[in-house]
Amino acid sequence: MSSIPVFLTAEKHHILIVGATSAAMAKVGLFTPTSARISVIAPGAEAALKDAGLLPEDTGRENMSIHNRVFAEDDLSGKTLVYIGVEDDLTEERILRLANARKLPVNVIDKPAKSNFTTPAQFQRGPLQVAFSSGGDAPVFVRRLRSSLEKLLPPSLGVLAAAAGAVRARVKTIIPDGTRRRLFYDRLYDNAGTYADLDQNEVERLVLDAARNHRVGATTGQVQLVGAGPGDPDLLTIKAHRALQQADVIVYDRLVSRDVLALARRDADLIFVGKREGDHGIGQDGINRVIVEEALKGRRVVRLKGGDPLLFARAGEELEALRAHDIHVEVVPGISAFQGIAATTQIPLTDRAHASSITLVTGHLKDGAYKDWARLAGDGQTLAIYMGVKGAPKISAGLIGEGVKASTPVAVVENGTRANERRFYGTLETLPEVVLENNVKSPALLLIGDVVSTAADLAWANKETERLAATA
Repeated sequence: MSSIPVFLTAEKHHILIVGATSAAMAKVGLFTPTSARISVIAPGAEAALKDAGLLPEDTGRENMSIHNRVFAEDDLSGKTLVYIGVEDDLTEERILRLANARKLPVNVIDKPAKSNFTTPAQFQRGPLQVAFSSGGDAPVFVRRLRSSLEKLLPPSLGVLAAAAGAVRARVKTIIPDGTRRRLFYDRLYDNAGTYADLDQNEVERLVLDAARNHRVGATTGQVQLVGAGPGDPDLLTIKAHRALQQADVIVYDRLVSRDVLALARRDADLIFVGKREGDHGIGQDGINRVIVEEALKGRRVVRLKGGDPLLFARAGEELEALRAHDIHVEVVPGISAFQGIAATTQIPLTDRAHASSITLVTGHLKDGAYKDWARLAGDGQTLAIYMGVKGAPKISAGLIGEGVKASTPVAVVENGTRANERRFYGTLETLPEVVLENNVKSPALLLIGDVVSTAADLAWANKETERLAATA
């Protein structure tokens, strides 16, 4: 690591900012909310501060001195941090040389190679201060990271953090057990949005009330049934990502991608409970037992499921097992495969010209039978079939036998939304051949209906065919 991340105590520092450029004013604005002393020196410094709304009378800051003149060597006396933001290279070099001779920390704004320290990108939520730096190598990445985290942390988190700090000792008295207290703060964090628009005194009262309720509540941990989405980690919800970062143990199956698992907390225990080729794993009863046992240890458990946890995922059985043991459980929805695949293929699942409804079914039925296919597909309908690869011949024959047109367009999408996604198109009649000839493997989704004809792949193929015909 080429830099040392530190936070300096603001009230113990006197910051010198030389220059009246917009970059220099940005630094003044950065430090104005702090308790550090600030001196700004440059011809036109007062006018620049006025234009930026940073004069002491505008900001209420008292410990700022403004000097409308050129820099002098004595200006370095008593300063602990120096920022240079001038337009004249000779002046810049002179100040830099003098500051270095005094062994002062000096930053030439936007020129990390000349600086002996840099100021990270940052934002605050009350007493929570978050800072980022790439040492000047990747400022765009830093800006994007800051933007992403700002979206993740609600503004109300600042008030909640301040209130939690103010009553921390009292909460420890109410909940003396460290594990239970950690779980309490985890839940408090998760519900930060609840405290929006409340003042700190009111939030302090609510935090103490919540602590008293938590003290008399269940002694177990908690379980979240979390949707991992179809595979692309960028399609995770913010709440799902947060759950992965906070979990003590993650119980996952085969449909969860490695990219999604990589977002888990580094020290979380990962327990695989899925099926593999020739191995049916521990079964649903075993999965129920694992998540119940881990929660009863007081741990925070995430049961991570591909797609959405309530869609073809046997969540009902897990919820029943958890409720039987009075374990607190929460469901975090996810983007299902049919939604993710519709997006990557650009197939509108409903369309005024083709379909007014969509039906979701599983091709892997408990009794192995296929019933009422005619009610599921046909004109004006879109049919999405999960786990239908092995049953493709039966699906094709069953639908055609019930009167669905053999020419109905079909899309077969393997590993939807992932880097290794594969797409194949055909008709209801050729569906078995499409699956067999392309060796399609699970996970794969079948989309059946006239909407498939509007897929982006087919649209480009048709356009290219027309172009070639026109030039022949």
